[in-house]
Amino acid sequence: MPFKSHAINTAGLAIGIPAVIAGYMRTKYGPTVWQDILALRARKNRADDVLRQLMSGITLMDVIEGHAQNTPDKNCILFKDDVYSYADVDSEANRMALFSLHSGVVKPRETVAVLMHNEPAFVMTWLAFNKIGVTTAFLNYNQKAQTLLHCIKTCEAKAVICGRDPELLDELMKIMPDLKALGITIWVHGRLEDVLPGVVSHLDTRGYSGDPIPRDLRMEQKLQDMACYIFTSGTTGMPKPCNVSVQRLFASSFAQAALLGPDDVLYTALPLYHSAGFLVGLIQILRAGGTVAISPHFSASRFWDDVRKYKATEVQYIGETCRYLLAQPPRPDDGKYDHVVRIAIGNGLRPDIWQEFQRRFNIQVIAEFYGATEGNHTTINLDGKIGACGRYSPFLKAWFDVMEFIQCDHDTAEPIRDNTGMCIPVAPGEQGLLVCKITPATPLHGYKASNEANEKKIIRNVKKQGDVYFNTGDMLSYDKEGYLYFGDRLGDTFRWKGENVATTEVAQVLHQYPGIMEANVYGVKVPENLDGRAGMAAIVLSDDSQLDMKKFYQYVTKNLPMYACPKFLRIMPEMHITVTYKHRKTDLVKEGFDPNLVQDPLYFLEPEKEAYVPLDTQVLQKIVSGRAKL
Repeated sequence: MPFKSHAINTAGLAIGIPAVIAGYMRTKYGPTVWQDILALRARKNRADDVLRQLMSGITLMDVIEGHAQNTPDKNCILFKDDVYSYADVDSEANRMALFSLHSGVVKPRETVAVLMHNEPAFVMTWLAFNKIGVTTAFLNYNQKAQTLLHCIKTCEAKAVICGRDPELLDELMKIMPDLKALGITIWVHGRLEDVLPGVVSHLDTRGYSGDPIPRDLRMEQKLQDMACYIFTSGTTGMPKPCNVSVQRLFASSFAQAALLGPDDVLYTALPLYHSAGFLVGLIQILRAGGTVAISPHFSASRFWDDVRKYKATEVQYIGETCRYLLAQPPRPDDGKYDHVVRIAIGNGLRPDIWQEFQRRFNIQVIAEFYGATEGNHTTINLDGKIGACGRYSPFLKAWFDVMEFIQCDHDTAEPIRDNTGMCIPVAPGEQGLLVCKITPATPLHGYKASNEANEKKIIRNVKKQGDVYFNTGDMLSYDKEGYLYFGDRLGDTFRWKGENVATTEVAQVLHQYPGIMEANVYGVKVPENLDGRAGMAAIVLSDDSQLDMKKFYQYVTKNLPMYACPKFLRIMPEMHITVTYKHRKTDLVKEGFDPNLVQDPLYFLEPEKEAYVPLDTQVLQKIVSGRAKL
């Protein structure tokens, strides 16, 4: 009997102890704790896989070359009506690599810049130089003149690979004297029958073998060396090249490992020079051995036709594109496919259109993410929580302790500190500046720039003396379950048309125009049916100066990408400044462009008239009603 009783008690304990532990965990960390534990386990498994393969010397290039050897006939790239297999892509990349090696222009661990629209050659060029240990810097093809030159110089490129679009070469020709003085070679990838200026040459791969490139040619490139540079405007100043190391590129390619497989087709119309198109899109599908369908540019009317044509199982978006797609007239085939659209991944999808977008176009999962190209932490929402861009539950916070949401001064973008000098956390539901802890496991990637530029992205003594955090420059909030919600950007950058616009870069261009003494650039909210903030410039003119609004329009559109051109102008008698002589923007942003509130002269960029036109109540109504072209 005692033995039997002992057995019963043991069984009771075996059942009761886990139940007690489970109850305690749910009480302390919330009802999602077991989901968090499973996510934590999956994350650990992925991290172990990354570490194991890196320790064995495997890189992303090895994985992609493995696909070319093991599944050579599988579709790799779909572009318009063309199909490129993994063997096709790999062979052409091998020929380009040999061309580069024989040219003697660039060596392993040096840099080439890529100036191309979305096309197969972009992918092949990146692969070609990756094969021989050369870093690629992805240039924004919207950049012009001195900004473009700045980017090429900053990444210390030995050569620029130009796409076939004549407009791209035209932009390079405008800065050719500077490029020639720097000894930079220009190769044009495109039609060999085209006649080129004598200072540039074709990237001619004829006569070179497509056989595999010896792996030891890239062995000189270490895991900590840069695989590529992706430009971002950061929070201030001119565009900066963000560091993407060989190790980070490989680790990043595991981000969607649980989402994608070799049978998936990713459709992207996002620019491949951007981290969303490249890091979140292209390298994920190539690592999985799947197929990427590339669109030259975004087209709302053609988007879903392309999805059907390519049988895409995953699509990429930004919030603005979702609105454009919903604004299209309803069609009988909306949401109807011969296959399943499993995932839409992106950022900026507003909660007010989330369900409508998912329902109308019949998408199984909306994967809204948050991250920064130069940052050290990324979050993603795979739970279907409307409006969320990830989750950082109390349990995950207790385990990782890598993110904090702190109070900050909206005018200065500086954290607010308590009487001990530490930062002040915000409560659930309140917006706070997101900062991410810098540790050996979550290093800061930063910029290829001066220590000063990287130091500006660092906040110290957040929770305790000596800790170090990455300043995202973004305001986010979280709820009691830990779901994260993007709020807005701080500092000197705003987002428009899916692009980050650096206000100082725009202001520098405006300052060079005759008669402009001072320019303060900021983003303003436009009608609710548009995402982001449109550019506005408050301008102070020198004495007796007047702006010819047609000539000024021509100057602005010639020297800035259209998305960065200020949509609104405000001519002020004097500039609003802070006590530290910095431009005050908060009041200007609040006042916006309403002529009923602003007494200063206001103007609106009107492409149809190729001029800035006076912004009166009639023009305002046109903007508010959505009839104005923004």
